[in-house]
Amino acid sequence: MNHLTRFSTLFVLLIAILATSIYADAVPGSVNHLAPMMEDEAYGALLKHIFDGGDTDGAISLYEALEAHMESADYDQWLKDAALARASLIVAKDLSESDMKGEASQYMENADSIIAGLRDEGAPESTVGVLEALSFSFWYLVDGSISKAMKFPKMVDNLYKEHPEDFHVLLLSADRYLHSPGIVGGNIAKGRDMFLEAEKVMDENGAAEWDRFTVYSGIAYGYDRTKKHEQAVPYAELAASIYTADATVNEILEK
Repeated sequence: MNHLTRFSTLFVLLIAILATSIYADAVPGSVNHLAPMMEDEAYGALLKHIFDGGDTDGAISLYEALEAHMESADYDQWLKDAALARASLIVAKDLSESDMKGEASQYMENADSIIAGLRDEGAPESTVGVLEALSFSFWYLVDGSISKAMKFPKMVDNLYKEHPEDFHVLLLSADRYLHSPGIVGGNIAKGRDMFLEAEKVMDENGAAEWDRFTVYSGIAYGYDRTKKHEQAVPYAELAASIYTADATVNEILEK
């Protein structure tokens, strides 16, 4: 190993150690690696179409528009690809719910292909981990893969243990507790309380509208399932002001 190579290796290790030290002391959820995309109109348009109950043809067209948009967007390449991977997962879920299993599998495979290259592009480990966990969860919805579904809770638990500072790890962990069966560690009250912590973080640091929806709908569901309906309603109303077609949110508002 020559002196330049040795210096480069030591420099990278030093940066990694410093980053680990900084994040270890960070408030849970206080680091948002996807913050540069908070106002991205193309990404927001796709999610709004899907979560407002739009048709699958429109979802596919908007995904293709997002791909074109990302070609010239002024983001780091890993961030562009992370956004496309997550969007592809969301489109796959939407297609699966419309009984378009073959097309859904294609979008899942597309997402997995993108995710596989993110580390080489310099994506944060926590961001890659969130997408990998989501892929395992969504594959269960698309093709019924029990083996992947069973690995999901442990993947999320490890992510939160290693990267509690990441806002999206906090959201994923809150959702995992909120919706997982008790036999694999589900805990509705704990999930609700984690979403309440996420609300404090996003009120201080800002958040994309799609993340606000996740937080508000999660709190609403958590309150409703713990027999606190009056506290659930204001959060359900906040969620419905962002996206209109969520069945759980609408059910709370109809009670």
